[in-house]
Amino acid sequence: MRTKEIGLTSFYFDNVYGKDYKVVIQVGGRFSSKTYNSQIEMAGNLMAKKDYKLLVIEDLEGNMKDGYYAGLKDKIQLFEHDKAYNITKSPTAIENKFNGNVALFRGYKSDDQKKSVKAIDQVTEIIVEEGEWLEYEDFTALLHQIRPKHEADGKLTIIMNPVNEDSFVNTMFVEEEPSKVIECFPGTKRPKVFEHNIITKFEYNGKMVTDVTTVLIVLSTHHDNPFLTIAQRATIEALKETDYDLWLQLAEARFIKPGGAYFHEFDKSVHVITPFVIPKHWDRYTTMDYGLDQFAPIWIAVDEEGNSYVYKIAHQPDLIISEAADLYKEITGTDEVIMNYAPPDLWNRRQETGKSAVDIFTDNQVYLTKSDNNRVQGWFALKELLRVYDSRDIQTGEPIKTSRLKIFNTCKELIRCMSKVLKDERNPNDVAKEPHNITHLPDSLRGFAIMRQGTSSPPEEKLDYEEMKLYDDYEELEEEGFY
Repeated sequence: MRTKEIGLTSFYFDNVYGKDYKVVIQVGGRFSSKTYNSQIEMAGNLMAKKDYKLLVIEDLEGNMKDGYYAGLKDKIQLFEHDKAYNITKSPTAIENKFNGNVALFRGYKSDDQKKSVKAIDQVTEIIVEEGEWLEYEDFTALLHQIRPKHEADGKLTIIMNPVNEDSFVNTMFVEEEPSKVIECFPGTKRPKVFEHNIITKFEYNGKMVTDVTTVLIVLSTHHDNPFLTIAQRATIEALKETDYDLWLQLAEARFIKPGGAYFHEFDKSVHVITPFVIPKHWDRYTTMDYGLDQFAPIWIAVDEEGNSYVYKIAHQPDLIISEAADLYKEITGTDEVIMNYAPPDLWNRRQETGKSAVDIFTDNQVYLTKSDNNRVQGWFALKELLRVYDSRDIQTGEPIKTSRLKIFNTCKELIRCMSKVLKDERNPNDVAKEPHNITHLPDSLRGFAIMRQGTSSPPEEKLDYEEMKLYDDYEELEEEGFY
């Protein structure tokens, strides 16, 4: 018997091919080989599996010549199996004449197209090509559509580019904490291959039932494709100088909001950390943005090397100044804050009262220091704090990525806003003021960055920071001199 070997990338073979997941999401840009690998696997399934019906969801009107349909035909020919198939354009189908396996191709954007898909029974596997448009309701509907004759063969695969930051795949799976990390991007803690469990609890026949669907998420780049030429890689790497946002999409599989994210340095795997107990001798600062639409104070601690740690935030609308001051004091608690930064506009006196916002904060025992309101220089100072650089783990010596600013993972709203603020279209050195609701906390952090002080003085006695992090009893912490 004559055999023919068809190559998969080792990354796909190791992490996706033949794995027992009911849902697989592949995210990657140009030259990442995600679709190529999938088409090879599906060509093999159509020939080897029994009672196999593949449903491919793609844009049939604009994508027939270079879409999944054309690619699957090409892979069948690559296997030299084309004589075993009836391949038709109307209806769009690829049918194996010997075993009855079939691949059907449908659109899924209009209501009529969705009804047409719903009428297809006994679907074994579904591939959604270019699935960045997919909504969560579509995802669940397609998942319910899968009813294979052989349970082990049932699978939903979504193949997509990282072009829609607001897509449910990004917000529900990529941005959320993974259930399990299988592989990280080299030199970082950013998950590259990971699982996310969808857990549903419901009552059935008088009993509570828990259903768990494990989703495999795979982020691939051109680095995972060994078959590329140097010239092909160069077309992507050149974008680092000419179109950085596009380079992030293609070279790092990052979701970038259309219009351009301002803080392209912001990387959750580097900047977001697990909370730890802050030593008493570290200097603490607050910085705030105030308006009736939102009061947005931030609490920051600085260590002996000048690294800054955001450890508490607040974001509360519709507070008059005295209420904002009360909230500030409540959250500050016993923290010994050495400086409270606020924007210069709070010093403006109101004509009807002759008092400024600062006067009212002072009346309520909150004493503020005026920060520099230079927007561009403030953003540049913040970007410098966020700059990711190479370092080494002080315990293991392993290479790591780090930065001068870290944010506790409990400060979820600040993390969300830092990921979403955009460049100003008229001045790319500035942050866009819309959507306004996501600018308050970054504005507050800007006020600290431009005024940032030096390092904290070392403690009188040497402290064991690793041991310090293990304390659970806060009364014990206070006795030990930590807050």
